[in-house]
Formats: sequence, structure tokens, C-alpha cells
Amino acid sequence: MINIALDVMGGDNCPQCNLKGALEALKSDDEIILHLYGPEDIISSEIASWDKDVRSRVTVVNAQEVITTEESPAAAVRKKKNSSIVMGARAVREGRCDALVSAGSSGAVLAAGQLIVGRLPGVHRPPLASMIPTKKGFKLFLDLGANVDARPEWLVQFALMGKLYMQRVQNIPDPEIRLMNLGVEEEKGNALTKAANELLRARSDMNYAGYIETRDVIFGGADVIVADAFTGNAVLKTMESTVEFVLGILKEVLKSSLSTKLAALAIMGPLKNKMKEFSSAEQGGAMLLGLNGLVMKCHGNAEELDIKNAVLKSARFIREGTGDIIREAFAAENTVR
Repeated sequence: MINIALDVMGGDNCPQCNLKGALEALKSDDEIILHLYGPEDIISSEIASWDKDVRSRVTVVNAQEVITTEESPAAAVRKKKNSSIVMGARAVREGRCDALVSAGSSGAVLAAGQLIVGRLPGVHRPPLASMIPTKKGFKLFLDLGANVDARPEWLVQFALMGKLYMQRVQNIPDPEIRLMNLGVEEEKGNALTKAANELLRARSDMNYAGYIETRDVIFGGADVIVADAFTGNAVLKTMESTVEFVLGILKEVLKSSLSTKLAALAIMGPLKNKMKEFSSAEQGGAMLLGLNGLVMKCHGNAEELDIKNAVLKSARFIREGTGDIIREAFAAENTVR
């Protein structure tokens, strides 16, 4: 059985959406046990109507404190010992849970991952990684927010973790890896990308294919895209806002006249089906890799489907032994050194 801690009080739509997503995940995978962290009275009332067989795979853990987005993440993690994020992270560190899923404060989740769950031996910094939609399917992008100031050797480790994830979970034998840059020419880039590029080209155990620029990311130019968190987060949010902008224009045009409204009726079904393929909710959330357990961060506005898929994605990560593979790879790297 796979034990997953869920921060019930995390996100804008808590606790209802988190619990609805939890219920759907339990129905979809009968090997999952969920540990629900939050106020016991609220959670118990909400799940009272759940099927008895489903509730048999649920444990409610009373966590009375909540870390808000206004608080200093590291200070809040140290101070609020009885918060759902901290208690869930502690359960992962102590081996009572295999993963923590939270839509709560991004900073607090990342801080709890590093300070409480802790890094694997040999891992310099854990990157935040997520599968992003492209023309050629979903690709792995990291780091998306954990390490704004990075070093070349950290980016090499991000690439290695990305390779192992794509091999293990996405079943891609030899994933192509590229480094985010402002151009594909070797002479372009800042000191960080140039140094990381040299280190990556020296690795014979990775299918490193050089630089990738922003415009090629959306077209699926690589299986694994590596960047420092400042760059990765900027690219990701630009992509998300561009999609919203284009969809807004499309809606305006389709509502502008009778003929366009009729056209909208004809294309709406296929368009919705196509957009569903690119929905971030289908991926659930972003993973903090390289820890002594999995931490999964969902969007702050996560809804039922996001939470469901984050739990299922966590279960698959654990079932495939991805964390163990990363641990073994870094142990081997340390031995070589």
C-alpha cells in the first residue's frame, strides 16, 4: 500500500476541493492510503458520507494550524509545528508516509521539503519539476521555482534527475535533454549556462543535445528542459498567461456575431477535447525531486481534478521506485568522486 499525506487546508479552494479530489483518487487506485491533515472536526464532517470501504483507507490527522501565503515560509515552517504542511512533511521524513501533496503556500511547501523531509545524500539542491504541455506531448521542465540562484553543477544534477524520472515514469529509454538559453548558438548565454553546458557535454551518461530557446519549448524541442528557477518560472508563467490571452481573444471573436456564434457551436466540442489534452490539471502538480521522499506542490487555485491527479501521480512515482533510482544514482556518483 502507498501512504500519501494530503494537506487538506492548502489552496484557495480548501477543504472541499481537496477532499473531493482525495475521494476520486481513492476510487481510482485501491492501493492508496490517504492521511488527511487538517482540523479533525472539519475533515470528519466532510467525509462522513463517504463509502465505508473508501473510508477504511483514510486516516484523519488533527492539524490545527495553517500556514498562509503572507507569512515568511521558513519562519512559519519552524514556528507552526502543528500545521498541516509541517506535520505532513514530518510524516514523510519519518517514513509514515511516502509523499506529501499540498496546494498550500509554495514557499512553505518548498521550505518544508528541504528543512524537514531533507535532501538525498549528494544532492546539492532539489529542483521543482513539472510535466508541461507541448505540441509533441508533455515534457519535463525543471527548475520551476525552487532555486533562483543556481550553480552549474546544480543544473547538471537537475538534468540527471529529469533523465531518471522520464525513464522510470514516462518510459522514455533515452530522453533528450536541453538547457534553457536565449539562443542555440554555443557562444550565447550567461556565465551560468555556458559553464553548465560544458559540464553537460562532458557527461556520456546523458543524451544532452545543447541549448533550447523559449520559442522551441512549446513545440516539444526536448524531453527534459533544464533551467535555473528564475528562468524556468518566468518561462512557465509566460506560457500560461499567453494561453489565457489567446483563449480570451478566441472567445471574443466567437461571440462577436451570429455567424461566429454558429461557428462556435460547431467547433466547441472538438476544441474542448483538444484543450483537455493540454490541461495542467491532468498533471496534478509539480514535484520537488531529490528528497528523502516525494513532495508534490499543486497550484494555489487547484480544484478537484488537480488534487486527484496529484495523488495518483505521486502513487505512480512511488510505485515505479523513482525516488530509489535517484537515490542509487547519486550514491553511485558520490562513490565515483
